[in-house]
Amino acid sequence: MTSSQPLRIAVLGTPSTGKTTLLKRIEMELRGHGLTLARTGQLGKRAAAADLPKMQHHTVQSTEWIIAQGIVDETLAAAQGAEAVLIDRAAHDALAYFQAAMAFRAETPPRLERERLLTLAATQLPKYDLLFATVVVSAAGPHAFPPDVA
Repeated sequence: MTSSQPLRIAVLGTPSTGKTTLLKRIEMELRGHGLTLARTGQLGKRAAAADLPKMQHHTVQSTEWIIAQGIVDETLAAAQGAEAVLIDRAAHDALAYFQAAMAFRAETPPRLERERLLTLAATQLPKYDLLFATVVVSAAGPHAFPPDVA
């Protein structure tokens, strides 16, 4: 790859829908073609380690942290010379969790805060070369928070 910017492949989706598995498969394929890779992820675990609320307890602040930390991770991976960056949980993923949390709690976020988060996440969209969304496939239908992860 001769471009100064790496290929960026991002995935978003609800828990247990195959995001990490998909990225592992893509990683194997790209490594097989000799590309140097970097992966981002573990934002939920890192947010919990920083004592930030997540899942149905997401707040504006925790969502902002997750988006911002994801941006930092992606930028660092690109700066370190990776030819491809695999992003486990694109910036808009945090927005979806925030919106689901607000619906779960029957709350409405302040309009300016919601717009600010949307703008922050939107800064990443032009950087993604590929963006995959995984979905829940179940006879019971999709759930905002599957029982095993809530």
